[in-house]
Amino acid sequence: IPVAKDGVAPIVNQNNPFIEKLMNQGISPDEFMHIFSSGKQITWGEILDTNAKDKVTVYTRADESGAADIWAAFIYKKASDLRGIGITGDDEMIKSIQEDPLAIGFCNFSYAFDVSTGERKKDIQIIPTDLDFDNKIDRVEVPFRNLEEAHRSLWLGFFPEQLCRELTLGSLGKPTDPAIVEFLHYVLSEGQSSVRKIGFCPLNNVYINYALDFLK
Repeated sequence: IPVAKDGVAPIVNQNNPFIEKLMNQGISPDEFMHIFSSGKQITWGEILDTNAKDKVTVYTRADESGAADIWAAFIYKKASDLRGIGITGDDEMIKSIQEDPLAIGFCNFSYAFDVSTGERKKDIQIIPTDLDFDNKIDRVEVPFRNLEEAHRSLWLGFFPEQLCRELTLGSLGKPTDPAIVEFLHYVLSEGQSSVRKIGFCPLNNVYINYALDFLK
C-alpha cells in the first residue's frame, strides 16, 4: 500500500567556490558514476573541465540506506560499489556537506529542506543533473528551489524517475483485520496531511484510488 513518495538528490555546499559553473553546467550521470564509484581522488577541475586543483570530498552512506540503493542504481551500481567517506544517516550527511565547501553527497528530499519553511537547509544546494550530456542545464533540468517545487517535479517527471521512490506499507496477503484496514484507510485519507508535514510527498488521487480499490 503506497504511503508517500520521496526522491534522492545529489547535494553540495552552497559555498562551493565553483557553484556558479556547477549550477550552469551540472553533472551528468556518467560523471556522478566516476565521482561516487571510482575510488579515485578527483578534483573539481576534472568535473567542470577547468584547471581547478581543489579536491572533491565524497560522502556516501555507511549504513543500510534506501537512499544509497536508489542513488547507486541511478549510476548503474549497487550500494556496495559506492566509494567515499561513509557516514550514518541523512542528518549526518547534511551536517558533513554544510561543514565542507568542497564536499559532495546525496540525501532524501525530506532532509535537504526545512519542513517548517519548505526552503533549502542552510548551505545546502541540490546539484542539477545534466541528463542529456550537453554540459548545460536546460529548463527541465533546473533544480527546484523549495520543497513544494521538489514534490511537483516528482509528479510532472521533471526529476529523474530513477531517483524517485514510493514509501509503502506491506502485508502478507490482503489485510482483513478491521483495525489494520481502518488504519490503512486513514493513511490514504487524513493521514496524507501528516505525510506533507514531515517533508514527504503526498500521494495524488490516482495512487490513492488505486490503493483504496485494492483494499475492497
